[in-house]
Amino acid sequence: MKTSAIAFRDDRPTAGAVAPLAPLLAGARARGVADGLELIGAAAALLDDQGEVLHLNARALSLLGGDLVLAGGRLRARDRALDLSLAAAIDSTLRDQVASHVALGDGARADGLGIRIVPATTEADDPFQLLRAVAILEPCGAAARGDLAGMN
Repeated sequence: MKTSAIAFRDDRPTAGAVAPLAPLLAGARARGVADGLELIGAAAALLDDQGEVLHLNARALSLLGGDLVLAGGRLRARDRALDLSLAAAIDSTLRDQVASHVALGDGARADGLGIRIVPATTEADDPFQLLRAVAILEPCGAAARGDLAGMN
């Protein structure tokens, strides 16, 4: 007669088990927001609580390169003064939870960009939520042409 040892495995979650899941679930939420913005045609960058880019959708990626670049995980303006304005606008939105706007480049130029930074309403202690703000990139004249209708 053979005997076997049956190992008892406790599958109940422990406090430490939540931590590895947080980035996965947070990423899923951010992807859902990104997908929604992509569906309505908005060029968007999703930002975390430090102003670093979590995700750039395809349309936003296509607008990089002129006055705006992604450097060190952050949206950066090539012009030093505009870069300081952009960083201040992002910081202000994250800190004060109030939308802000920055214009990059000459408004008369076809390749200029407007960046609208909008806070994402979240629970401060939610470990599954990394998204804190959304930066909507608007090519010069886009609002006047109605390209982003409803995004005001």
